[in-house]
Amino acid sequence: MNAPITISLWMALTAIVSAGAPVQPTLTRYSKLWVNSVFTTPAEIVNNEVNPLEDYALGGISKLEDGYYAILLNRKKPDDKVVIYPGEKGDFEVVDVKWPTGSWRDAVVTVRNGKNSGTVEFEDKLLTVKTAPAKPVPQAKGKPPAKLPATISKPSANTTKRQPRPRVVVPKK
Repeated sequence: MNAPITISLWMALTAIVSAGAPVQPTLTRYSKLWVNSVFTTPAEIVNNEVNPLEDYALGGISKLEDGYYAILLNRKKPDDKVVIYPGEKGDFEVVDVKWPTGSWRDAVVTVRNGKNSGTVEFEDKLLTVKTAPAKPVPQAKGKPPAKLPATISKPSANTTKRQPRPRVVVPKK
């Protein structure tokens, strides 16, 4: 026989002989699973309630003697604004204001609405000033629109009739 095969055969044989008989696990080995099983643990109740403050952005904040005056802008309806006056009890209340060290646009305001609370910040797209479209100038009813005079050409030599100049009346002071 080959020497390496003989050695590996002796090693396998000694491992088999030295191994003991299998032991039956105790009954308490799986007791943790009896209590914390996936099937016996009650499901966690996830709060799917939407915080209404997520729809708002900060429109302005001012420190007054008795508190903070704040304006909240609705992101979904930009025309809807909520004004929070200091000292008045309303739907919204300013809880805390963190003033930035740099720009005023970095201010963070903590607001409470009933049992919900959240933070609001400035948003550049809501702070931009929107210009109104230009309105057409209304024409007076019954009068046709004023016509511009046609270009005046130089009179030819054959024409004896001279065109009058437009009159300009200077108002008196």
